[in-house]
Amino acid sequence: MKFASSLSSVVFVSILVWMNNVVVNGEVVELTDDNFEHQTQASTGQTTGKWFVKFYAPWCGHCVSLAPTWEDLAAKVAEENPADGIVIAKVDVTQNSDIAKRFQIQGFPTLKYLADRKMYKYSGGRTIDELHAFVTGGYKETGVLEDIPAPPSWLQMKLKALDDNSLIKITMADFDDILNYRKNAAAVMLGMGFVFGVLIGLILGMSMASS
Repeated sequence: MKFASSLSSVVFVSILVWMNNVVVNGEVVELTDDNFEHQTQASTGQTTGKWFVKFYAPWCGHCVSLAPTWEDLAAKVAEENPADGIVIAKVDVTQNSDIAKRFQIQGFPTLKYLADRKMYKYSGGRTIDELHAFVTGGYKETGVLEDIPAPPSWLQMKLKALDDNSLIKITMADFDDILNYRKNAAAVMLGMGFVFGVLIGLILGMSMASS
């Protein structure tokens, strides 16, 4: 019992230290297809804090305009709300299509807040004060509550890994080339056979006519 209690304490302290490092640094956390669910635990309890995520595209003018404010927001919550476990994050959806598909991102920037085991879409103003008010409690009144989409299944991840494997892609491309080559060769041989058959028929016909 003592060992289990000590182990639980160590795990709990480790989580607190990790969260403290993320928040106190006051930096925006970069999320990707590979680390999104592990970091946010969006669909598995959200024990790593409250995550305010900006889904953006580098070419989007509104995203570029919001970027400095997003950085300032990360610094502000780290300084003024270090114990609240608020993490400011971003996802480049042009490089992370799985996340974009999972959360059905269609416009940029899209801001979603993962808090209290729920997800809230932000549609308010873009000033730092408005954003800060939202993450520190305003989301309960003004946030649009949405269902949290499930992460990719084990099978989907394995299929994607196969699809992303360059060796398999090359092999399949070579296989397609071979099939196409054989189809073309067969078509040519069939055509030549047809012509040859016609010629033989004409020759035989002429021979029979002359005899």
